Amino acid sequence: MIEKPGAVGFTLIELAVVIATVAVLAALLLPALAGTRPNTQAFQCLGNQRQLILAWQMYAQDNSDILPPNDYPYTTAASDDGTIMNWVFGSMYVNRDVLFGPRYMADPRLTALARYNTNSAVYRCPMDTSLNHGIIRPRSVSMNSAVGTRWYSAGMGTGAPSPNPARPPGSAVGGGWLVDPYNDLQTTWHTYGKITQMTRPGPAMTWIIMDENPQTINDGSLIVCMQPLLVDYPANYHNGGAGISFADGHAEVHKWLDAFVNPNISGATGGPGYTPPVAPDPCQDLAWIQPRTTAHR
Repeated sequence: MIEKPGAVGFTLIELAVVIATVAVLAALLLPALAGTRPNTQAFQCLGNQRQLILAWQMYAQDNSDILPPNDYPYTTAASDDGTIMNWVFGSMYVNRDVLFGPRYMADPRLTALARYNTNSAVYRCPMDTSLNHGIIRPRSVSMNSAVGTRWYSAGMGTGAPSPNPARPPGSAVGGGWLVDPYNDLQTTWHTYGKITQMTRPGPAMTWIIMDENPQTINDGSLIVCMQPLLVDYPANYHNGGAGISFADGHAEVHKWLDAFVNPNISGATGGPGYTPPVAPDPCQDLAWIQPRTTAHR
């Protein structure tokens, strides 16, 4: 082969230098790229959170600002006859609900948010691989116990308690564990049945949905007590933090510093008669999350 005039080629030494340089760069970059996997999963978690909070907002827009129910009991298997309604189907404490969760979380008759998002995968953080009797839980997020409306606790649906005039359907949840002892009609802290009621601390400062620790997740509510007590625990899937979405539609990962750092905790059961453990004093995590949960009346 006759080279064209002016053509320039690489020598073997130059090629060897290029190959060695690429190898060095690969050795430097591959560990860093491998370390981005948790961040990718955090982005996916935040994407799920944004889809859920959008569905939550759309539900309120279509229902005269009334928020979806958030009051189904954690020990009771959810009925699939269409008479039970909650923002999300069932309890991760109940084996049957865990087994059928993926199907029922996409059913608008059983999951209020399914009217706006039928993808049941958005209810689980990709970092959550916890099992319930050998089955991966289909849900790893829960809703602020100070947010939502009454359905089951208002006497609606199969197996519900007798109706109570003080607890009409569509009224704000009672926030029973915002105080200790448990009181489902407490009057100390705000509960929110409508977005327009969130004047304090305001939509941008009120968390709605959060990753919950697999050792405390049961019903659809995550309880933040407004006293120095620990009832439910946020998860710490993302380098010690949890994915959280807020009423204004934004989502973030917040890193815990003390009370919620340790994933190995005693499973809290909640309900009347339960005595929650005392938080560390001072507690940086409660100092951050309590003002973003509700406000004093």
